[in-house]
Amino acid sequence: MKKLLFILIIVLYSSCSKAIDNIEENLNINLYGLTQDDIDQALIIHNNARSDVDVPNLKWSSSLSKDASEWAAIMANEERMYHSENDSRPDQGENLFYTTATDSLTSARNASQLWYEEIELYTYSPILSGENDFYEIGHYTQMVWKNTTEVGMAMAVSKSGKTFVVARYSPGGNYVGEYPY
Repeated sequence: MKKLLFILIIVLYSSCSKAIDNIEENLNINLYGLTQDDIDQALIIHNNARSDVDVPNLKWSSSLSKDASEWAAIMANEERMYHSENDSRPDQGENLFYTTATDSLTSARNASQLWYEEIELYTYSPILSGENDFYEIGHYTQMVWKNTTEVGMAMAVSKSGKTFVVARYSPGGNYVGEYPY
C-alpha cells in the first residue's frame, strides 16, 4: 500500500510540475514577471550602451533576477519606490523604474531604454564630481560601469496596478570619484 501511495505521489508531482512548466511556456513569462523577449531586449539595450563606450557585454544572471524580484515585490507591496539598503545587497548595484502602466510584456525593455537615454544628460566625468546631476545620470552610469559583468531584472505589479522594475548588477558601480568607463 505504501509503495502504491508513493508511486501515486510521484506521478501526481510529475504531472503538476509538467503542467506548471507548460503554463509558463505558453505565457512565456518567467518567475520574475518578465517574458523571455523582454529579457532579451533589455539585455540588448544594456549591451548596446556598453558597446558605445567599449566595455564588455553583460551576462544575464538568474541569481541577480531572484534578488531583484524580492525587492520588486517589497516595493509593490508597499506601493512605493525606493532603493534597498546597500548592506542588504553586498557588491550589487541597483536601478529602479516605476510606472502606472501595466505592460508586463515590455517592462524591462522600457526601463532599460529610459536608463540608456540618460546618456543625453551625461558629461564624461567621475561620479559626483559636480559635472553631472547624479540623480539624472546614475542609472546610465551603472549600466555602463566598466567592472560590472552581470545583470538580472525583475518586475512586480502592486494591487493598485503600479509596475515596479528592479535591475541588479554585479559587481556594482557608481563609486564616488571613479569614472564609469
